[in-house]
Amino acid sequence: MHMSGQARVETVARRIAGHIGVDRMNIRQVLGMVAMAAALGPHAAGVEDTAIRRLDGSHIAPEDLREAVRGITEKAGVTGLSMAVVGDDGVAHVAAYGMRDAKEQTPADIDTVFGAASLSKTVFAYVVMLVVEDGDIGLDTPLVDYLPKPLHEDPSYTDLADDLRYERITARMVLSHTTGFPNWRFLTEDKRLSILFEPGARHSYSGEGIALLQRVVERVTGRGLQELASERVFDPLGMTRTSYVWRDEYAANRALPHDEFGRPKNPPRRVKADAAGSMLTTAGDYARLVTALLAADGRRGETVAEILRPQIRIASRSMFGPGAWEDIEGDRDVELSWGLGWGRFDSDAGRAFFHTGHDFGFQAYTVTFVDQGIGVTLLANSDNLESVAREIVEVAIADTYSPFGWLGYAPFDPERRREPPPEPVATHVPAEILGTYVGAYRLMENVFRVHLEGEQLIVSAEGKDEMPLLGESETPILRGRRRHPVRVHARRSRSGRESRDRHTGAPDPDYKGGVMRGAAVARRRGVPCSPEGKGAFRLRRHCT
Repeated sequence: MHMSGQARVETVARRIAGHIGVDRMNIRQVLGMVAMAAALGPHAAGVEDTAIRRLDGSHIAPEDLREAVRGITEKAGVTGLSMAVVGDDGVAHVAAYGMRDAKEQTPADIDTVFGAASLSKTVFAYVVMLVVEDGDIGLDTPLVDYLPKPLHEDPSYTDLADDLRYERITARMVLSHTTGFPNWRFLTEDKRLSILFEPGARHSYSGEGIALLQRVVERVTGRGLQELASERVFDPLGMTRTSYVWRDEYAANRALPHDEFGRPKNPPRRVKADAAGSMLTTAGDYARLVTALLAADGRRGETVAEILRPQIRIASRSMFGPGAWEDIEGDRDVELSWGLGWGRFDSDAGRAFFHTGHDFGFQAYTVTFVDQGIGVTLLANSDNLESVAREIVEVAIADTYSPFGWLGYAPFDPERRREPPPEPVATHVPAEILGTYVGAYRLMENVFRVHLEGEQLIVSAEGKDEMPLLGESETPILRGRRRHPVRVHARRSRSGRESRDRHTGAPDPDYKGGVMRGAAVARRRGVPCSPEGKGAFRLRRHCT
């Protein structure tokens, strides 16, 4: 029997709804999903022939948009870009630009997976809200109520033993970034986890809060984040190229991170989901989540309404840095606030939700205007996207409202471009000297291990790939091939004596780490070392 295209879509939608349960997704939502999947297709067929409607009522032809974005990315040295535009009929445009690996000159396409950095937090927030919708977690229930013992008795949270204000922290505070925690403890002056203000009092972006909530959600549900996200979000929405952990199939089409000079780095392949930043995805996949939020109705619509409702007004001058603690007087161009997992603002173009993402060699931005159903998502494997994100969203959807100043996105300026520093030159180091570095190191609650293979030192940690280290000097300093955001002072246990971890009572690793500013530097116990370098992972044998 011949079946029309619409009838086929409805039939498939009902089959999907029957499979996942109509209590979780109504037929209308599934219809939108299936139609979107058909629209995206393997080559985005069916969405390229229609002009894209923008916020100001104007339209832009897909070919004109591609040409404009290509010019913007090339002038700024953005290595590769994945972009998706959401419009009247769901996903209106999906495109890829540049290279996924500049060294090998392999081009990116719409199926190339990029590191999403902190856009990972938005998907996690949606997962949390689905768990809240199920009644397993209360938005305003203190997180400690879900833990088997006081938080400060956990080895990772002993810093909070003298500040029991943590007992008031809730899921709502975490998702609206009002816990009082710093972004990350290793970025603070004393490298300790502390509560910087009364929980709930103001907005201050915190990855530490997200990490704590991930622990709670996984404990309450008895399932890991990757499993939860796959079942509740990725699979139902058809996000087939999205994961919080590495999948072997990504090896054939993954974007490598590149520094501002277009030099590729070899990232770790994560085997442990990190709600704050381990997600890999494509712009087209992420757009499926955006369209699901816009299409939600019924009980799911109520959940999304709460996600997008202003939870805390933002008065700070900037998202990060000293300006995060300086409140400005008077009105902004937009009314800025934070919802549950997303930033949000009210503008002349209506309500919008947004998020930023920043990691070594990966940058991302997403914004969607709810009242007009128009949005754009950008994923780049480059440290240069932020300099031209403003230009791209303006040409794509006529967005002149996104708070790039507050986010700290400095506009592109060709006069500020720097010459690339020289690549590190490896120095031969005898195997007997390299052998003195072999052992286990501790960084906060994490342990990483260094072992010797022939005349090559290898470092590895839980959930990450092994990483070769290279000698840089006769001292020698051993520098990793990728940047690392912390400095580790590691002290070797005295020969013949067993030390014990002061938190757990378990035997210490050979090297015990503390954290300081800048690069990662390891040293033996009792040997003072001077900090050197920034953002690089280094091991020192001795200091002179």
